[in-house]
Amino acid sequence: MKTRRQEDSEDALTISRRNNTQSPTSTNGRENSEPIPVDIIYEILLKLPTKSIARCRCVSKLWSSILVRPDFTELFLTRSSTRPQLLFACEKKDELFFFTAPQSQNPDGNSSLVSSSYQMKVHYDPFYSSQVCGDVRGLVCLTHRQVVKGRKETVPMICNPSTRQALPLPKVKTRKVKVRTFSIYDPIGKLFKLLSMTWLCYGNDDKNCKEYQILTLGKPSLPWRMIGCSMPHHPVHNGMIIDGCLYYQAMVGFGSGISTIVCFDVRSEKFRFVKKARGMSLYGESTLVNYEGRLGALQSGGLDISGTVDSHTRSLELWVLVDAEKHEWSKHLYVLPPMWKNVVAEESDLYIVGRTSTNDIVLAPRYLSDVFYYNPERNTIKRVEFQGMDEFKKCRVHTFLDHMEDVKLMQL
Repeated sequence: MKTRRQEDSEDALTISRRNNTQSPTSTNGRENSEPIPVDIIYEILLKLPTKSIARCRCVSKLWSSILVRPDFTELFLTRSSTRPQLLFACEKKDELFFFTAPQSQNPDGNSSLVSSSYQMKVHYDPFYSSQVCGDVRGLVCLTHRQVVKGRKETVPMICNPSTRQALPLPKVKTRKVKVRTFSIYDPIGKLFKLLSMTWLCYGNDDKNCKEYQILTLGKPSLPWRMIGCSMPHHPVHNGMIIDGCLYYQAMVGFGSGISTIVCFDVRSEKFRFVKKARGMSLYGESTLVNYEGRLGALQSGGLDISGTVDSHTRSLELWVLVDAEKHEWSKHLYVLPPMWKNVVAEESDLYIVGRTSTNDIVLAPRYLSDVFYYNPERNTIKRVEFQGMDEFKKCRVHTFLDHMEDVKLMQL
């Protein structure tokens, strides 16, 4: 049985090299052309940047048909995962600007200057509780609180910085005031889903979520669906996806502090809860990370209950979930080198962005300026500044690691 690519190479995807200055027929009577296999065409196109891919779609119907094929777009995404990028979402007035920059792999030296690339902008109003819900496989989900005919409505939007698309999604069906949304991906069913939780924020001391809803993307006939949760809770911060499970910190009972970690299985759409270890204190600035395929929680060490990281911080704590069923954790303490206070500015308050596959812990300020890479194994620190974003230096920024470029055109 022939493969799809073998059929394509024998079909209309045969591309010939011809010399325009010569006759299409050579002196020996044979056509002066050589078919280029589709595999070779793919290898050529995979080396192009995303902006060039967009231009190539306009060359001809033939080129466009190649570039929108699922096997090509999936291969492009897979290749992109081997060269991860930083994604910045910068708030400026009522707009959100997306930039990308190379993510350092095993960074050396104390500092460097890296060029950034502008991708797109969308409407964004933080005064109406808009939020950036995370970066999953190159797609970013946003939620907006809009006033429509005197009513407040929460409307999600899915953005693809690589293709510069921004598509509105069905509004969340709720009478509640506050909405928290997570974007998740089912690697087996190959489906994107949104998990939204809603709660009241006025006139009620109980801040636990009252409604839990799921939206499956790519299936317009399926609206938001209500699902059950055995333990009402209040989500805190962005989550971390590992092997088809979304993990996020949560409070059970408002004002009680972060008391549990929630595990949501994207396929079964069921909630589980992971207890903290004895002596494990999660702060407001704690960040969930992927530690070699296991869930990890990173935070500032010491007795600073704020959990912020600054030039006076002496250590970082990493808790790794060893056994989810038994709620067993292991603790790692990373003592920062003496040069830390010289590299980080005195006035800087940093938050932990996450951990890279090369074991670099990435930290960044709330307002755009630079990024710090700390490697516990080598006990090194590197500061990276970015060119091309000068007008956003004083803007609030959301920083994401391991951004992948997805050239698949979104259709809802």
